[in-house]
Amino acid sequence: MARFVEGYRGNKLAVTVLLVRDGAYGLEVYVQERVSSMPTFPKATVFPGGGVDPRDFTLAQPQTGKSSAPLVFEPLTHDIFETDPTWYGPSLSVWAKRLKTDRFRARALILGACRELFEESGTLLASHADGRLVADATPFHDDRLALESHCLSFSQLLLQNNLVARTDLLTPCSRWVSPETDKHQFDLYSFVAALPHDQEPDDDDSIEVSSTGWFPPSLILDGWRAGLLRLVIPTWAHMLFLSEHTTVKSLLDTLQNPSMDPVLGDPIHDPRYQEFFTYTPPKRF
Repeated sequence: MARFVEGYRGNKLAVTVLLVRDGAYGLEVYVQERVSSMPTFPKATVFPGGGVDPRDFTLAQPQTGKSSAPLVFEPLTHDIFETDPTWYGPSLSVWAKRLKTDRFRARALILGACRELFEESGTLLASHADGRLVADATPFHDDRLALESHCLSFSQLLLQNNLVARTDLLTPCSRWVSPETDKHQFDLYSFVAALPHDQEPDDDDSIEVSSTGWFPPSLILDGWRAGLLRLVIPTWAHMLFLSEHTTVKSLLDTLQNPSMDPVLGDPIHDPRYQEFFTYTPPKRF
């Protein structure tokens, strides 16, 4: 099995989730600061996310009878696309059209986004079989650890806990492709998700981040300008976009029909991003 899933130009297919909420003084976004030992983007302030995994292409099938054997992974076939019992929300055909990709990759992108968000923040975009949104994700902590150790797929987690992925809680936002000169090559799909009611991110056990928190996007940009934190261009661009909105509703209304055409390389000539490429923050670390 391949170590990663290929996207545009053979780049590693990746996802990130802009987790947002309505704060006391306006829109807030959840961010993490990566530890200095991370091979990609050390010390950078980022959103929860990571690479799409081959597991995200599989479908967990329950064993028949009373066998205690583990669930079996089956590669996706076309006839199960619209009948997955662990999927709620737009059909894969609709998602594929929105993301401008095929249904195989659309499913992997959506499940990968849900998985990474749960792994990195403990936020679970799922509902129980009776339709109730998961309000407390802590009972699934052991499954979260199994996801992180690659012993479990997200579809398997859903099936064995009688949960359904709430894909309708994800909204596509943008797509960025790394410059060809970058050491790490990504084809990054970004999504927005409002924090589910009664849930709260929990990443106390993460070894990948040094700090986390909720912040107004404009405050993150001010921190970057002051040299207090590091941002890469996709994160900076997303912060700029988020800073234009004061509520979750306003943000989601703007994303009714987002362009998912890829931003290729560094958009140094795009006037929207001139500040990032022309301003040099003071070096404080």
